[in-house]
Amino acid sequence: MRKPSELIVGLGFLAIGIGFMVGAIKLQIGGPTDPQPGFFPFLDGIILIVLSVIFLVQVWRGRIGESQAFGRLWAPVIVVVAMILYVAALEKLGYIIATLFLSAVVMKVLETKLWPLVIVSLALPVASFVIFDRLLGITLPLGIMASLF
Repeated sequence: MRKPSELIVGLGFLAIGIGFMVGAIKLQIGGPTDPQPGFFPFLDGIILIVLSVIFLVQVWRGRIGESQAFGRLWAPVIVVVAMILYVAALEKLGYIIATLFLSAVVMKVLETKLWPLVIVSLALPVASFVIFDRLLGITLPLGIMASLF
């Protein structure tokens, strides 16, 4: 049975994927051997579009499983607000600090225990900064930590 709400969700994610791709093109994409700032957002947009199309096909065929009631409405709201604040603060705070706060908020919303939350929230931004900024040469904003690097 097709539910209008599932179709709206699928179309919403499809629109977000298209938005990612359009934004990435404006940033310049580059290529696999010479990625530019829009390269990974472009790939994310493609992945989101493909997954949205798969979801929409399943909804259209009526093959979506039994859905559960959305019990914690505040959780996705907090994550969306955190992502908006992340984008707004990224240049000023820098990649490491902004990503640390975002990952901590997301893991808290997912009800992660304290020690895994602390370890992952510290390790994720540092490890991804080393991989992308230092090893792959993709410039990430340093923000207030610019004097340390």
